[in-house]
Amino acid sequence: MDWMLREQGSRDWRLLPAALTMWASSLAAHLAFERWMAVGQSEGDVAFAGGSGLSGGSDAGGVADDVVGSVVSGAAQVGASPVSDAVEESFAHLPTCIGVVVPAVAVLSIALTLIWFGFRRNIRWTGTVAVCLAVACAGGITAIASDTVAWHDPASAWARERGTYTRVWGMVVAPVVASDQRAYDCQVDVRLHGVIAADDSASGMRRSAANARLYAGRRHCAALHRGASYRLGGTLEVAEYGGMPLWLLVEGGDAVVEVSGPPLHRAVVEHMQQAFFQVTERLSDQGRILVPGLTMGVLGQDYVDLVTMASDDDVGSPDDAVQDDFVRDNSAQNGAAQDDSSRSGNPTPLNDTYANTLEDRFRHSGIMHLMAVSGGHFVLLADMVRRLCKRWLIHRYISAGLIAFAYVVLALVVFPGDSVTRALVMGLMGAAAHAVGRRTQPLSALCWTVIGALTLDPDMSRSYGFALSSAAVLGIVLFAGPLGEVLGHVLPEAMAQMVAMTVGAQLFTLPIQILMEPELPLLSVPANLLVSPFVGFATITGLMALACAWCLPWLAGALAWVASLGTLVMERVAMWLGGGAWAVMPWPDGVPGAMLMLLTELCLAMLAIAIVRCVRRIRIPDPGLPGRRFGSARRVRLALWWRQTRDLLHPSSKD
Repeated sequence: MDWMLREQGSRDWRLLPAALTMWASSLAAHLAFERWMAVGQSEGDVAFAGGSGLSGGSDAGGVADDVVGSVVSGAAQVGASPVSDAVEESFAHLPTCIGVVVPAVAVLSIALTLIWFGFRRNIRWTGTVAVCLAVACAGGITAIASDTVAWHDPASAWARERGTYTRVWGMVVAPVVASDQRAYDCQVDVRLHGVIAADDSASGMRRSAANARLYAGRRHCAALHRGASYRLGGTLEVAEYGGMPLWLLVEGGDAVVEVSGPPLHRAVVEHMQQAFFQVTERLSDQGRILVPGLTMGVLGQDYVDLVTMASDDDVGSPDDAVQDDFVRDNSAQNGAAQDDSSRSGNPTPLNDTYANTLEDRFRHSGIMHLMAVSGGHFVLLADMVRRLCKRWLIHRYISAGLIAFAYVVLALVVFPGDSVTRALVMGLMGAAAHAVGRRTQPLSALCWTVIGALTLDPDMSRSYGFALSSAAVLGIVLFAGPLGEVLGHVLPEAMAQMVAMTVGAQLFTLPIQILMEPELPLLSVPANLLVSPFVGFATITGLMALACAWCLPWLAGALAWVASLGTLVMERVAMWLGGGAWAVMPWPDGVPGAMLMLLTELCLAMLAIAIVRCVRRIRIPDPGLPGRRFGSARRVRLALWWRQTRDLLHPSSKD
């Protein structure tokens, strides 16, 4: 057991297999549940169409009973059918239950037997295997339980059965952004609290906890605020794409009725965000698009001006507002000047063609990750707070509290996302380590974050944002240091560190990106290398502009203009590198493409290791430099260059 006592605390890898195993088991459980539900729904469409749904007395979502098991199926049907029918139905689904449970029990028994044998023989990795098995069971059980609850939710059952007009109660949980459907003007995520069928109001409201994406027109967008609760009316249907399982298409004149307003901190944050966007509207087109993206994680063309929508709705009818938008667009295209004192108060609209082209160029050049809030924002803010606390000799308890407070405030003011959640949790762990006087362990913190997030919210295992953020951190922690040391022999130290960070972050994110879009950005390393010196100061000045936009708009405008200078460099680099013919390379899509990318990276890594070892073996020490090499490598190279130059110019001076 000496190897356990010699464990290096600063590089604790013991939880990494457990975190990867839990992620894999949770994702596999989600995929298996979706497959079983799809098969069961296709086989039971006739029986399901005659089900009770929301208006009957049985539980919604009877198709799920075919997969969950015979006992659940029988219990769900007792309240609506005779006991004999329920028992008969249970025995009818018994083969399906046996076909799922028996192999799982057999595999679990074999694994437990091997673990017992390993402990008896004192095999080294037995404990790790046991922990991996435990977290695999936990991940699979939580994922199936979450999917089962979501499937039986009354809102989900109504969307599957009817998909017609209904009334719901819910709370807005995200900021309002531009809609990705042409028929609507805005979209927002809501968490439902209850649902009632329009044709069966006598049955009352059925409680719900489903998540849905709400699509609304211009007249309803201005009434939506994050954190507020509403009574909504519209068509509730199963989502055709996206991460949300349900869509709520708002319809009708009184479709949005506010029940309770947002809490104070949400109202303050929304006011700050609106003031910041009003400040950025005075910048050039690239600044209006990129400064909000770099600072808050949402591009300028995705922002919805709720204040302007509310004023337009007060002035005239929806038809007048649409006509006014048409007139303003035509006047902008014709070059007519539009001042801020006009009735609408809007500056010249953004050019949609330029905005879409810029977004595509950023994606092709491999720097689209800069337009999302990630760990870099939290690291910059924490470093600034820590430096100020050290300069003023503040105790580490107070310093850690200020860092944690800065993390929470930053997570509140930026647009929410799974990458923000990951960065916030890891940042709070780092602040706790700073408070107790210990070094931070990024790898251990990442593993604990993954395990905790997948336990509390199993749907995180299907999130591309959470996967990309975690994979980038894992690659940086594992490979940025060794790559920086190797590249330091051929590149300047600062450049070597930037290249190592970029390559390390992309080692594990490339397979995930291929699952999203089957193409390989070939120029991502030089693009990141060119924009890296400008990301830090542009992000800090953007956050400072966001902080003071509500009280000092003139200062916020100056800071936003400084941030736009940094984003201008990013725009030039993206337009230059992302528009070339060799910017991206097609790649096989799906899981085979991701596995092929992993195999390619493994082969390249083995080749690089072999080259480095060969170079170290054939390197011959220079007889002109006596003794063993020590000190700075830069000083040694400079001395060698000076001696060889002197020998070249004065051959007689060799002696």
